[in-house]
Amino acid sequence: MIYRILTLSFIIISISSCRKVEDPALHRDTKKGGCYDVDSPLYDETIDYDNQSCLYAFTERYEISYHPEEDGGSDWDFLTFTNADLILRIKEQGAAEWLFESSIKEDQDHNVPAIWTAPEAIKLLNVNYEWELYDSDIGTADDFIASGTFNAIGKARNGEEDGQFEVTDNNGTTQLVIYYSLKEEI
Repeated sequence: MIYRILTLSFIIISISSCRKVEDPALHRDTKKGGCYDVDSPLYDETIDYDNQSCLYAFTERYEISYHPEEDGGSDWDFLTFTNADLILRIKEQGAAEWLFESSIKEDQDHNVPAIWTAPEAIKLLNVNYEWELYDSDIGTADDFIASGTFNAIGKARNGEEDGQFEVTDNNGTTQLVIYYSLKEEI
């Protein structure tokens, strides 16, 4: 009899101490869902679960809003009476190859935006990128105009469907604008 009482007591204690594992989907009304991918501008580190709502920034076009009127070494306006022939290049910082290398925008005035449509939609990642701007010189080395670095996703974390972000070079004499659209993974 004591054996049965002890066995029954042990069973009751064992059953009552078991924790029930619940499916988090059952409590989604009280839990916060969102995007948990750091490569998405919609990333939210405060969410309780990933609800597959991530969208990603894909390039649409590039713009140089303004750049210096003259090159300190060759004074392209002064000696040639023409404006700069712009070439824009962008790559992941430290990479050997350019993700984007523009065509030449000839005779580009320093305060008129130069715009290039993205030949392909590049998915922007949560990494540092570097950009360089040159004046194309036929037959001689291109003249350096400006450069800079940026983190595209850090700049794009505003959650707009279509957006843009601006970066300037260290001197503040040149501005690059990148236009993007938020889309599902392509």
